[in-house]
Amino acid sequence: MRVQKEKRAPRDGRVRTVFDNMPLMRSFFLYAAGCVLASLVVSSVLILGLMSAYDTFQRAAWKGRVDVEGGPYVYDAATDELIPAVAIELSSATEMSDRIAFLGMRDRSDGGLLVGDGSGGVINAETGASIGYATLKMVRSDPSLTVYDWGGNYTVADYQESDGSPYDLVSIDGSNLAAYDARERSERMPVEGPIARLGEGDDTFVVSNIGYFVSQDSMAYETPLMIALRVSAGLSPFVVLIVFSILFFRRFYRRRLGGPLTVFCDCADRVARQDLDFVTPEVPGREFTRLGDAFEKMRASLEASQRELWRTAEERRRLNAVFAHDLRTPVTVLKGTVEMIRLRIERGEAPRAGTLQTIADQVERLESYAAAMGGIAKLEDRKVERDCVPAEDLARMLMAHAQEFVGARRSGLALSFDAAGMGKQMLSVDRSLVDEVLGNVLSNACGHARSRVAMTCALDGDGPGGLLAITVTDDGPGFTEEALRRGCEPFYGEAKDADHFGLGLNIVRILTRLHGGDVALANTEAGGASVTVTFAVDDALEE
Repeated sequence: MRVQKEKRAPRDGRVRTVFDNMPLMRSFFLYAAGCVLASLVVSSVLILGLMSAYDTFQRAAWKGRVDVEGGPYVYDAATDELIPAVAIELSSATEMSDRIAFLGMRDRSDGGLLVGDGSGGVINAETGASIGYATLKMVRSDPSLTVYDWGGNYTVADYQESDGSPYDLVSIDGSNLAAYDARERSERMPVEGPIARLGEGDDTFVVSNIGYFVSQDSMAYETPLMIALRVSAGLSPFVVLIVFSILFFRRFYRRRLGGPLTVFCDCADRVARQDLDFVTPEVPGREFTRLGDAFEKMRASLEASQRELWRTAEERRRLNAVFAHDLRTPVTVLKGTVEMIRLRIERGEAPRAGTLQTIADQVERLESYAAAMGGIAKLEDRKVERDCVPAEDLARMLMAHAQEFVGARRSGLALSFDAAGMGKQMLSVDRSLVDEVLGNVLSNACGHARSRVAMTCALDGDGPGGLLAITVTDDGPGFTEEALRRGCEPFYGEAKDADHFGLGLNIVRILTRLHGGDVALANTEAGGASVTVTFAVDDALEE
């Protein structure tokens, strides 16, 4: 046999359900995390794009230029040129001096670095420009290149004149470099020893006690467009974060705050218009879900109250209509009797015997109708006063009441009582109201039973509360079809008289509804009448 597997909800549906049921704090965190993640991805792509464009313009700006090595350099007076050099520390660890020898080579080549040549073998990967040594011609013609004194070889007089700080980072004009070099060479400590002799014996080397370094300002090659691209790349993470924050948090507000608030405002407006025929829609968010459940309970309670008010008003209208209809008979009799008396008096005849008694009877009937109407109005305003009673004790009290009532009403009737379904829990009931209802139901049963009346008490529902159901049956002729439909209406009766206005079952319905229950009419299989009344027995326990 093939077993059919249970269909599962789509994965995206389950994910949306879980997301919709999240608390606001957790969903806000997810929105914020998504905002930050999206901002990082977009800003990274944007930065890469901007910097790629910047690199393109930077390579175009550096095209044909040389990325100059900083130094050190020495000045060769014989050729009026800057020569790449090396700085050799001459001072020992015990000396408190800064003796340095600068050794340059007139060969001017070193590992592919060519002086003033843009076709060297070493390339700056960032700018695409060839890396080379500076020449004095380049320094004098290129405003982005600046020559500075390397320092060192200061004399005691230099320290004394400068208060211990002889080195001063001052740019040197390329056109005055020869004069500056000659002056500083003569004023600073000379280079002595083998290195000095190396420069004297070989024209390849230039030895000097003055060294220089060249600073290249790469910013001088930047165009306004390149500056804009670099600034945009730096600001793009903040701009993207602000834009995505606005988008994400706007969606968060519309989805998680604005949407539910709009729903509740619409529902509140409908409640204000007394339009309660709706169901509060489901809204995302655990907090708003609880609020929606509370709002739905309030709406349902208002709807039930409104329906009850409408039902009460409708019953009152029908009661007034029935009352007005039933008043026509005594009023008609009174009008006819008065007219007969007036005619007999006009003919000089005396009123017939019993005429005054007829008037008195009809007046008494009118008074009874008025008293009955007043009693029904008072019943609707009656307060239910509950007490906590064990179910077993209540069953014994109801049985004793039924036995006393049936024995006083018709002593020859047999009464059976069944309370097997009562249980042992505590019940919250208004015992006087239940006794009054039971008296009305038993009165009808005793009036129509032939020889037997049966009563059954049971709890309808599990737990500490539920409904108390009392069923009274008789072996009489039962209800007619019309009585089953209209038996609980006020002033309805198949055999009304001056003492009975057909209000018994109507009073029963009013009292049971006050106690949270109702009344049901039926016929037994044997043909007798069956009346079931119910009472809510857990309201006070909930309070």
